[in-house]
Amino acid sequence: MEKKILFDFKQEYIEHGYVELETPADKSGDYAMAKNYLHIWPRDTFMLIALPNLDRSFTTTLFMPFKQFDQLTTETAVTNFFRATFPDAVKLIGENHLVKSFMDTKPSSLISVKCKPYHSGRAVIMGDAAHAMVPFYGQGMNAGFLDCLMFHELMDQYNDNFDLVLPAFTKMMQPNGEAIVDLAAYNYIEMRHLVNTWSYYFRKKMDNFLYRLMPNSWVPRYTMVTFTLTPYSKCIEHRDWQDKMLTRAAWIGGTTIVAMALCAVLPLAQMEDYLEHSTRIGRTFSRVVRGTKSHLGYSQFFLRHAWRYSD
Repeated sequence: MEKKILFDFKQEYIEHGYVELETPADKSGDYAMAKNYLHIWPRDTFMLIALPNLDRSFTTTLFMPFKQFDQLTTETAVTNFFRATFPDAVKLIGENHLVKSFMDTKPSSLISVKCKPYHSGRAVIMGDAAHAMVPFYGQGMNAGFLDCLMFHELMDQYNDNFDLVLPAFTKMMQPNGEAIVDLAAYNYIEMRHLVNTWSYYFRKKMDNFLYRLMPNSWVPRYTMVTFTLTPYSKCIEHRDWQDKMLTRAAWIGGTTIVAMALCAVLPLAQMEDYLEHSTRIGRTFSRVVRGTKSHLGYSQFFLRHAWRYSD
């Protein structure tokens, strides 16, 4: 495909690699941690994760910049690093087992692929051949299965006419392939860094609240990507719309509070004169002041017109 004219191809390695370790079953033969969860140790620029296996062990993976891996070349350096950054994980894995496994394993690389089109003549590419991605959304296999499902539906729609099916497949799936590659890369930042921030938890609670309130119109991004057949590109578009709505709501809420506070402490004539010589927002307030006869009227008028100035 790369030798074909007008075939676009982009292959990108990120500056982070990974080493796979193992957290064995505990002394009783049971899982050493709760089994129905993805366990994450986020450390801003790197992270450790653990996924349960059927034999009651956990596949435990360290994702980290290669330049930091390069500093862990001795058993002492490895021991000190894990004791300082993942002390509870050291107890679960076992220090000797951890150090031996780490020293015996070379960090592997992480790659993503974007390309266009997905077909040439009667040939078509799907899955990792078309959109390889980093593993942080857990959607690599799902995206491949989705390619197969959509291809099957297009075969039915166009009565097995490959001259129609293949271009339609590229048109439908290529934007979604690029979208999930981008989503997977972003989720690495979320997993290793953003989960440590208060804003992440606030947004998470806000999304869950609005989802319960409006399940058909406000679906959290992770839910859309993981548990629905919403096209990946539409998941990004919908999240952008949600961001815009929350920004507008915050803008309106904040400016309305300021407006009501000003109404409470300043005479309307004095406030109008002050705001008339201020910024665009100030001039907006000034028009509101001129259109109100009371504090209540001021607030109502502002709410009706604030949307126009929130973009």
